[in-house]
Amino acid sequence: MKRVATSGSGERLPCRGDAPKRIVIAAGGTGGHFYPGLVLAQTLRQRGWEPLMVVRTGDPALPRLEAEALPTVPLDLTGLSRRPGLGWASFTWKLAGSLRLADRVLRDFDPRVAVGMGGYLTFPAALAAWRRGVPCAVHESNSTLGLANRASLALGASLLRGLPPAPGEPAGELTGTPVRPSLWAPGDPAAARQELGLAPDLPTVLVFGGSQGARGVNREAPAALAQAGPLQVIHLAGAEAAAETESLYARSGLPASRVRVLPYLDAMEKGYAAADLVVCRAGASTLAELAGLRKPAVLVPYPHAAGRHQDANAALLAGAGAARVVPEAELASRLGEEVRAALASGLGQMSRAYDGLAVPCGEAAVRRLADAVERIARP
Repeated sequence: MKRVATSGSGERLPCRGDAPKRIVIAAGGTGGHFYPGLVLAQTLRQRGWEPLMVVRTGDPALPRLEAEALPTVPLDLTGLSRRPGLGWASFTWKLAGSLRLADRVLRDFDPRVAVGMGGYLTFPAALAAWRRGVPCAVHESNSTLGLANRASLALGASLLRGLPPAPGEPAGELTGTPVRPSLWAPGDPAAARQELGLAPDLPTVLVFGGSQGARGVNREAPAALAQAGPLQVIHLAGAEAAAETESLYARSGLPASRVRVLPYLDAMEKGYAAADLVVCRAGASTLAELAGLRKPAVLVPYPHAAGRHQDANAALLAGAGAARVVPEAELASRLGEEVRAALASGLGQMSRAYDGLAVPCGEAAVRRLADAVERIARP
């Protein structure tokens, strides 16, 4: 029977002696931080490691981790608001408790390495690793560092990057950001379009703003795309906005046979396969998917992203020639023209531009991330 210990707050942790190689991975908070951490844990477990996942209390990822039989420790912590206010006092109190718990976790679990996948859970893990003399790495999926990762670097953590750094940012080691295996290779465009009820031979634009949609994109894309020339559209609007977005397309002048508005698409590989061009946000996970599939894009950075990191991500792809960028405030006036110009200028050149970024994708990103962590770990 596996021996366990408690962390001091009721969590049961594997004790020393259970396995020769142990790793702590702080990967909760958002899907963009969680999924790469999950892939890292799965990959290293296949290599003989015993992972322990640090997530936030009530994390929606907990059922997935239980299904994977991955032990977890929840920290009662939320992100720090960029604006001063009463929330700072609550954050300070929770951070102190999270630091104490993380320190006990590393003492009891005795890992060879700790890894933070970005986001606010990274710093407690990195500080505990520094206090315990445990090697630490942080993975930054964006081209600019988040606050937790930047603070962790000051403690001596090694930097692993999902994207090349923006100007003035530290270099680190470029490993790429893992994405789900179904998005490692492009599918057949004609077959995907037919499955989605669209014509197999018309230029196709995929529009989405994330799992919950994007209000500005939903509002402006229908009229703009109706002016972009002969094309058809797959628009993932989010559950709450799908009906309204469909009505906007109905009034746009685009024939109904050329539009598919969906709340979301579980089989996202079909949406990507069907698309010649993608209109989307510039989050790091989305850009990792675009890079892996070499998809030309018109990027609409989320204007309220922390530190405007999506603007920096978008500028990186635009500078390479793989994407065009339209600020959300200019969607109504520019989106149609940018889509028209992209479709007319030859998408092959935009697709080939990803090669210049040299971002590891697919299985290569998974392997390089795991290899880097193993090199950083103590013997």
